[in-house]
Amino acid sequence: MDVHAAIETRRATRSLDRVEITAGLVRDLAFHARLAPSCSNNQPWRFVFVHDPEKIEAMKPVFNEGNRWCHAASLIVAVFSRKDDDCVVKDREYHQFDTGMATAFLILRATELGLVAHPIAGYSPKKTREVLGIPEEYQVITLVLVGKRSATLSPVLSEKQIEAETTRPERLPFETFAFVNTYGG
Repeated sequence: MDVHAAIETRRATRSLDRVEITAGLVRDLAFHARLAPSCSNNQPWRFVFVHDPEKIEAMKPVFNEGNRWCHAASLIVAVFSRKDDDCVVKDREYHQFDTGMATAFLILRATELGLVAHPIAGYSPKKTREVLGIPEEYQVITLVLVGKRSATLSPVLSEKQIEAETTRPERLPFETFAFVNTYGG
């Protein structure tokens, strides 16, 4: 699968089946994430790859009620960084941007491997830090849930989530977000 196909294939589905998580898979995802560009090659991203069944169970309370579907994930990737590990140019802090690019590389690699890698916002950063031992000075940016796309819908999905599961959510038209030469141009 080439990059174009991975981008078009990638979907943040919520109905997940279990998949075997090996040390080799974790290293593969981490290897591809680390190839992302970053300001001055600082590589500020940090990841905790959670796949031990007991630790997966300990992570369940970090998810918001609407994200009970996350309990089916085979791998949870906690994504975090801190300002001190990357460029700060005047008032521009690059650690979040650079960490986002590394996360995108990880997601696209997972897609290429036939997996679903779904980043979420519905979780408690504080509880995540507590469960995983992440120091307070790090900002937990997202959790990425990894599994295999299920052929059946998860019974815990809301109607809105079911709709997003069965139909690719609409994307903004080019003219709404992309401008040529000047804003609005």
